[in-house]
Amino acid sequence: MGLALILMVGAQAWAQGRQYGNLRGTAKDATDSILPGVTIEVTSEALQGTRTTVTDLNGNYQIVGLPPGQYSASFALQNFATVDRQFNVEVGRDTAVNVAMPVGGVREAVDVLGAVPTPLTETEISQNITGDRVDTLPMARDLFSIAELAPGLTANTVTDGQIAINGSFGYDNIYLIDGVDINDNLLGTANDLFIEDAIDETQILTSGISAEYGRFSGGVVNAITKSGGNRFSGSFRASLFKPDWTARTPFEIENDNDRTGTLADNTTYETTVGGPIVRDRLWFFYANRRQRESADDTLPVSGASFVRSVENDRNLIKLTGSIAPGHTLEGSYLRNMTNQVRPSIPSAIDPATLTSPEIPNDLWVATYRGAVNSSLFIEGRVSRREFGSRNQGGTLTAAKESPFLSVFQGTGLDLFNAPAFDSNDPEDRNNRQVTASATYFLPTELGTHSIKGGFEHFQSTRTTGGSQSATSFIFIAPYAENPDGSPLLDADGRFVPLFGAPAPFFPIRLEYFPVLGASIDINTLSFYVNDSWAVNDHVSVNLGVRAEKITSDATDSLVGLDTSAAVPRLSLGDGRFTFQTTYSHYVGKYSESQFARNTIVGIAPELEQEYIGPPGQGRNFAPGFDDANYETVGADFPTQNVFFEDGLKSPRTKEFTVSGGAALGTRGYAKVTYINRRASDFVEDFVTLDGGSTTVTGNDGEEFGTFSNLNFRNTDALERNYDGLEFQGRFQATNAFLIDGSYTVQINNDGNFEGEARSAGAISSNAFDYPEVTPANRYYPTGRLKNFQRH
Repeated sequence: MGLALILMVGAQAWAQGRQYGNLRGTAKDATDSILPGVTIEVTSEALQGTRTTVTDLNGNYQIVGLPPGQYSASFALQNFATVDRQFNVEVGRDTAVNVAMPVGGVREAVDVLGAVPTPLTETEISQNITGDRVDTLPMARDLFSIAELAPGLTANTVTDGQIAINGSFGYDNIYLIDGVDINDNLLGTANDLFIEDAIDETQILTSGISAEYGRFSGGVVNAITKSGGNRFSGSFRASLFKPDWTARTPFEIENDNDRTGTLADNTTYETTVGGPIVRDRLWFFYANRRQRESADDTLPVSGASFVRSVENDRNLIKLTGSIAPGHTLEGSYLRNMTNQVRPSIPSAIDPATLTSPEIPNDLWVATYRGAVNSSLFIEGRVSRREFGSRNQGGTLTAAKESPFLSVFQGTGLDLFNAPAFDSNDPEDRNNRQVTASATYFLPTELGTHSIKGGFEHFQSTRTTGGSQSATSFIFIAPYAENPDGSPLLDADGRFVPLFGAPAPFFPIRLEYFPVLGASIDINTLSFYVNDSWAVNDHVSVNLGVRAEKITSDATDSLVGLDTSAAVPRLSLGDGRFTFQTTYSHYVGKYSESQFARNTIVGIAPELEQEYIGPPGQGRNFAPGFDDANYETVGADFPTQNVFFEDGLKSPRTKEFTVSGGAALGTRGYAKVTYINRRASDFVEDFVTLDGGSTTVTGNDGEEFGTFSNLNFRNTDALERNYDGLEFQGRFQATNAFLIDGSYTVQINNDGNFEGEARSAGAISSNAFDYPEVTPANRYYPTGRLKNFQRH
């Protein structure tokens, strides 16, 4: 269950994170008396047809579900002069347009396009960035780069492509395209299910986020794509690159490796086109992106040269139709196909580790929005995202074709001899999402209520046996070196593995028993309701509840999850000078990297075996590949010696904020916010003397030995604490000149729980692995976390 309570003195705050904007306001006469019954009609090139409503008994009105863009509105009432207004609507925000209507007289028109929609009255901390603004800035145009412009956010994370918001885990944010979650299931990075020139506007929410959204402890990156219009329009962009435009590194010069490649082999083209099929009834939008990259690259340690290449094709088609005034159907499909030539892992040092993976990525979305009447707005959406990985690893099955890892040479994780992973075990990371909501506008003598309720069913699916090698083996062993320290190659130009070397170089063999095609579904069913109550012109209250039920189902009918989660907020403010405070709980995502830990999905059962045979070297040294020369010293069989406590849940983050700000006339604002976050309920594995042990057996009943149990449970014995200050400001000096910026200071970003690792997503620590001999001050001391960045 979740509870959100907001008390705010000032303008009303509606639910955020939407894929549209809202219009609201109050109509009064020249004596400041309210005017019920005023008819408001809005038009825009972004809108199919028109939308109308009337003011209620308190003189208030709202129009929900307006596509972002420039709008005109007329306010009409018998015996009063008609008033015209022009304004902008932004994604995820409310635009307030209040009018004072003179009696009779001449029609009044006011252009307020230059006025900045101020976030002073909004309880969340957010940043809106349009595609046009991105085009004017010297920056990359993907969602990760756009998000970096927001306050409270850093890219100083353990995995490339992640963002950390207010000290949160880098894997624990939500990326949305047209309302659909496009996160990678494990890493929390955004799938490239967009074409940069097709992004219309992006909103980044970092604090005080509505209970309408869950499954994160960081923030929300909410982007929408273009939809076409009543006029044909389009764009074409060519990005050209030549490898020798970049200077060679000293390592490339030392190994006499040139950078070759032509402009024709290193280009990216983007095309967009949109327009009407039937004016005001049916629009189309199409976008295409074609990327080709091919250039010489150099492997670390060995200095071997290879040609790294990328072929990426993306196509987007989107249709938007008006089935009746105020009722819209929208459907889109995006196909993203990538083919690469690259090393199996970044620390690969041997040309034999190169792979040619194929990465298919698809997104289907269908959305309905409708204004049933002036008081009721409803919305529904269904979607499916698919992400796959094919030909990711090796194909040869002879033991001597196994991957070798050297952990005491070169990079510290040198991969040689063969690719890691198994091309016979393709991986899929998919999701399905169904959402529905209704917003009801209810005027009463005690104020006006905007009540929004809805549900979301989100299913995250991962399919893979977690095979680490096509041979079922990985050897941890060093390679032979020349006197100058470079790798020694045999007569076939292959690396020479060493067997029986003195400690710490003695070989370890990891043997895996994957179940190819193993799968897990993690299901999150959420319900929420928010009542935004405008008591009067100065006071509003927002009361909300969110309930989540999380379950999982995996191959072999394993059940690992059965739990639930929560949210609260409070805000205060007054007049031109606004003061606010919010209090929120965020419950993080249920990632397969953590909550499939007691299954065989992505985690193949594993034996750790120590080499006890004679010393030798080379790929043809038979004793090094003989089963009789290995002794089992460890095992990890997730379905036998890994256990979840009942009610195991994702970590929780509690957030408290205080904000103060002021409007700079009608063209800008300045705002400062203090953010305090404290995380708890960390997911930890406990390996203790009283945790027991299990005799691990194979499918044929063979006993491999007795090994300690891993018991996963939540703990508050560890900590992650964040305190920060965020400064935001914007000023529209002229219609053509905008000053917009933010500045963040991390006062404190400390703790003793990292909870994530490079390219791994959520993980546990070693804090409670044999705690009898691992004291806290030595094995998990408190200090600055890895994503600390003062400014």
